[in-house]
Amino acid sequence: MTKELTRDEAVSETMKALRRIMKSFQDYSQSVLSHFGVTGPQLWVLKTLAQDGDLALGDLSKRMSVNPSTITGVVDRLEKKGYVIRIRNQKDRRLVKVQLTPAGMELVKRAPIPMQGKLIYGLRRLKKDELYSIYKAVAKLVEIMEAHNVKVTFLFDQEE
Repeated sequence: MTKELTRDEAVSETMKALRRIMKSFQDYSQSVLSHFGVTGPQLWVLKTLAQDGDLALGDLSKRMSVNPSTITGVVDRLEKKGYVIRIRNQKDRRLVKVQLTPAGMELVKRAPIPMQGKLIYGLRRLKKDELYSIYKAVAKLVEIMEAHNVKVTFLFDQEE
């Protein structure tokens, strides 16, 4: 059983926990970039495609819980690096799916599990009451930080 924290201890421990989370994302992103030449978000896109197969940009953005315009930019950069290609549907040219190239598949095999993916998969495995408790606490932090209107992309993505 854990001891009851004082108010000051609870504030201090909350700040330490948030710093640990942020630092783990920063360290992960730096490590992936230096070892594999892609950002954490780029790796997450590659791993998602490897797991789920060819996906339309909208489906990819839903799967990863990010805005479609954010996914488009990341896919553009991965395409320039030769890790993905866009495949147009022959019957309806408006439908485009993103597909891993052999180079993308090779990178996915060598690279670690994406940090953002770990977080989402972990949250999805929680019991409903645990998930909602975290959601309410994080929403309260957003309110405290007055961060309602901050534009969000991927965590610690250096790209625009």
